[in-house]
Amino acid sequence: MRISRWLAPLVVALVPAAVLAAGIQGIDVLSNRADLISGGDALVAARLAPGTDAAAVRVTLNGSDITSSFAVRENGQYQGLVTGLAEGDNLLRARLPDGSGHEITIKNHSIGGPVFSGEQIQPWLCRTQLQTGTTPALGASVDEKCNAAAPIVELFYRSTGNQWVAYTPTTLPELIQPTTTDEGKTVPFIIQRVTGTANRGIYQIAVLVDPSKPIEPWSTGQPWNRKYVNTFGGACSVNYQQPTVGDVRNVARLGLGFAVGTSSLNTYGNSCSDVISAEALMMTKEIITERWGPIRYTIGDGGSAGTMQQHMISGAYPGMLNGLMTSLLYEDHWFQVVDSFDCLVLSRYFGLGGAPAGWGGGGNALFNTPALRQLVYGTNPSNPDAKCSQKIGFTVAELIANSASGCSGPPNTPPWRWDPVTNPNGTRCTIQDYMKYVFGVGPDNKAPRPIDNVGLQYGLASLLNGTLTQDRFVDVNWRIGGMDIDGVWQPQRTAADLGALTALYRTGRITDGSGAAYVAEIDARTNPTDVGFHPPFHSWSWRARIDRTLGNHDNNVIWVSRGGAVPSQFDAMRTWLDTVYSDPSADPLPAKIARSKPADVRDTCYASDAQGGPQEDLFCTGTPAQWQYYGHMRMVAGMPFTLDAFKCQLKPLDPADYPGISFTTEEWAKLQEAFPTGVCDFSKPAVAQQRSLPWVSFAGGPGGQPLGDMPQSALVPASTRLTEQAELVGDAVGGSYANQLAAVQAYLAQGDIASACGALRAYGNHVRAQSGKKLSAALASELQRNATSIGQQIGCTA
Repeated sequence: MRISRWLAPLVVALVPAAVLAAGIQGIDVLSNRADLISGGDALVAARLAPGTDAAAVRVTLNGSDITSSFAVRENGQYQGLVTGLAEGDNLLRARLPDGSGHEITIKNHSIGGPVFSGEQIQPWLCRTQLQTGTTPALGASVDEKCNAAAPIVELFYRSTGNQWVAYTPTTLPELIQPTTTDEGKTVPFIIQRVTGTANRGIYQIAVLVDPSKPIEPWSTGQPWNRKYVNTFGGACSVNYQQPTVGDVRNVARLGLGFAVGTSSLNTYGNSCSDVISAEALMMTKEIITERWGPIRYTIGDGGSAGTMQQHMISGAYPGMLNGLMTSLLYEDHWFQVVDSFDCLVLSRYFGLGGAPAGWGGGGNALFNTPALRQLVYGTNPSNPDAKCSQKIGFTVAELIANSASGCSGPPNTPPWRWDPVTNPNGTRCTIQDYMKYVFGVGPDNKAPRPIDNVGLQYGLASLLNGTLTQDRFVDVNWRIGGMDIDGVWQPQRTAADLGALTALYRTGRITDGSGAAYVAEIDARTNPTDVGFHPPFHSWSWRARIDRTLGNHDNNVIWVSRGGAVPSQFDAMRTWLDTVYSDPSADPLPAKIARSKPADVRDTCYASDAQGGPQEDLFCTGTPAQWQYYGHMRMVAGMPFTLDAFKCQLKPLDPADYPGISFTTEEWAKLQEAFPTGVCDFSKPAVAQQRSLPWVSFAGGPGGQPLGDMPQSALVPASTRLTEQAELVGDAVGGSYANQLAAVQAYLAQGDIASACGALRAYGNHVRAQSGKKLSAALASELQRNATSIGQQIGCTA
């Protein structure tokens, strides 16, 4: 008799505490979330209550016995590396002879991906054969997911001459440098480096090892401190090809016992997608766990676009990173896409050179000096044009649909890139099309775009403070126009697609600061006087988002370099996290992070001794090192300092909003033409703005759905055990036993526990009476033992 699927949780809710505390207490998938496993294997532990005989435990995978893969390991845990997982759902059970135990469903995905990123973009050029140089050759890929035949595993030692040298068992010990880990272990400096493929990218990981001892995920004699640093790279390209990876062997970090690594998909210059970057990081961490053991904490390290990834990953997929080492900080990627858009439309309006075809040149008599353009840009007045002029190259890779720049891939014969005339169904080289698994595509096969400048009054603050004349204000807003979906200038403003905008906020592609509560961050602002690509105000606008969302920025520290000696960001971060993850309390993680912050890790402007030394004031106010940051064209246009109001609500154009300014009839007519639906009202929430949802998966399609809580194991359902009991007794002695068990299941389905227990006792009495008669004594004993255990599970009293 089958029992309904909803019965299992009902039965679990009725389980007495004494039953939960006995025998097998649970199954933990240590590699990753049980629903996000990849590569066909997973590190698993079964939690056994004290006194439980591990030799009595039986583990099955999809019904097949895999107990031989498990044992009580040297770390004292009952663990095993489960292999042979089929793609999709796999049922893992750990049970005792009485049938009690736990089960969990492990959902396995291809090592080539995807896991949560949705349908993979195409075309995709495999390039494993290009992985050469200081990293090992992987050879040609073996399938369409660009997988190498196998990972390359190497051993190196650090020589007394400070070089990496291949290690063999015959290497003389006196040639090897010693190193002392952060745990005080002095060991020969020997590392294992693994290079392989995952998610259509290439990963590389290195860790300190002792090759004379077993290197297994449960090893206790290895020098690795179970901490990991993942590097993130900058730039931005929408490439349709497998990127290669650089050499990760960081001497200082490896010597301290840290594992170091990255995926080639963690560099935005290779693949400009935070979702793919997050997925690659997750898969890399799973590989580490299954090879060397669980990770205590993970530090992200990277500047520029590396900070975008760290912020977006820690916000959208909390727990994947624990500490952020950022520099040349940006809040997230998508505001930079908006910045690229503004640079293009203003470049065209100002008539500047160096822009893509159709987006600049010719000059503009009204804004013919950098000082005049600065009144709209809001940038550093010492060189106001620098930022946009440096950024123009990235605007092509993000916004121009038929550009080959920043959009590498297979040979374009036959053509695969989109062209409005010759290949209208081709692959489009814009950032929204590169992330169509987030935004979807329309009937025209074009991904919608969440960029908007409707109602935006460029230069507004400068007009109101009297530095920008009204004729210039009117002209720039009347003539600036926008960009169509293909990246071509249009006279009308650009309106964001509401669905794309909603997806942007809801899925965490715009960081709202909520993830900052769960990570420690040290922002090394090394360029406070930069006039170009990395303006320093971003550190403060990011903090403004955190303050707005969390009400504090306890876990965010800014260090400004102004000529003084700046401490080691890495040493400060590892000290901070060591304290956090040594805290045995049950307090919330944000509280632990805040109180664990070392006393000397605080906001500081590091001026030189001659300039007054380190200052708690981040601007070194009143010293020779004093400095200030400048702004952004959208700040000048009135956008809040958080810079995340991507589409504003509108209000009617009203002369009263421009005190002291009298527009001519012609000027007012132009403003009405420029703003037919009104101007931005930034006193109201942005259109579609909302808190992001954590752990959104796009496996079910664009827009995504949150995965929910991490899967946990559950008791093997009583219904399953009753069915097994009926199968065990069989029909050899008549159907009366099975009928009694069917009655137990029927009562359980009705929620009638008392009657279920009564029927189960009657069954037990029947079995006992037939012991040595119709039932062998051995079979009767096993049936009674199992029935007693089932009774305990469903809450029957003795």
